[in-house]
Amino acid sequence: MREILTLIEALNTGSVNPRGRTPLKDFGLIFCDNTVHIRQIPFYEPCIIMVLSGRKLIFDTPGTMTCETGTTITVPAPFHYSMRNEIDPHGHYYKALLIPFRDDDLERLRLVHKIEPIAMQKEVGILKFEHDATLVEAVKHYLGGNSDPHLRDHRLLEILLILAKKDPRLLAYAFSGENWSRRVRTLLSTDLARAWEIGEVCQHLGTSESALRRHLKGEKTGFRELLHELRLGTALTLLLQTSHPVYRIAYDCGYQSVPRFTTNFHKRFGLPPRALRTTVTETGKKLDVRGHPTAA
Repeated sequence: MREILTLIEALNTGSVNPRGRTPLKDFGLIFCDNTVHIRQIPFYEPCIIMVLSGRKLIFDTPGTMTCETGTTITVPAPFHYSMRNEIDPHGHYYKALLIPFRDDDLERLRLVHKIEPIAMQKEVGILKFEHDATLVEAVKHYLGGNSDPHLRDHRLLEILLILAKKDPRLLAYAFSGENWSRRVRTLLSTDLARAWEIGEVCQHLGTSESALRRHLKGEKTGFRELLHELRLGTALTLLLQTSHPVYRIAYDCGYQSVPRFTTNFHKRFGLPPRALRTTVTETGKKLDVRGHPTAA
């Protein structure tokens, strides 16, 4: 685990651009120096989370799932999970590496290696993998390919192949669906500070308002609900993975009032943004996760 942390810290040396971000787009590091409990964290893309120090508890599973240092989990999307990150009693921090991937990464993996799709009787949730030396080496290779996006993309498939060999249920993540919600979120994510209206979203997506509302209703959501959740989820990611002040995060995520943002954030995640910020050190400030709102 320490070798992986050393690699991440070596990569975390970029200069800040005018908007205050220096994203290493293909992974993120969560660093907390206090135990923090966040309820119903949104995951809009599936991801791999490797606990590097401390312990993670996940509560929205059959029984509480405990992930000690060295444990890796995969998280499906779109889903919400309540999690607690507990600091290492000896090292006094919690650290986790988060690597997002897409449904089509799994489909490419299946096609390249001629893996037959598996039929699942029920929805596949979080999958847990114990410490494995082969997986650790693959993650180190992935982090080492930062200068070549094609190489990193290939090495991501290597990681996914190792995990899928251990638990073929991972491939079922590719059939999570919710296509219209995802399309709307992708568009809204391009500028969350914008005062989006459903009409202009429909113009971009080439559909009518009635059709979009019907599609979203079929996916058990709505336009305003998606926008509200996306703004708060993105704010959660920025609080965890940047050093931006709270007021700037509020404005960047579409809130003109910081008190209103604070109230909505507290109601949604169970703690105010400033309380969450106190748990996060500067170590993670220059890491991002493809600009999508997730938190490890």
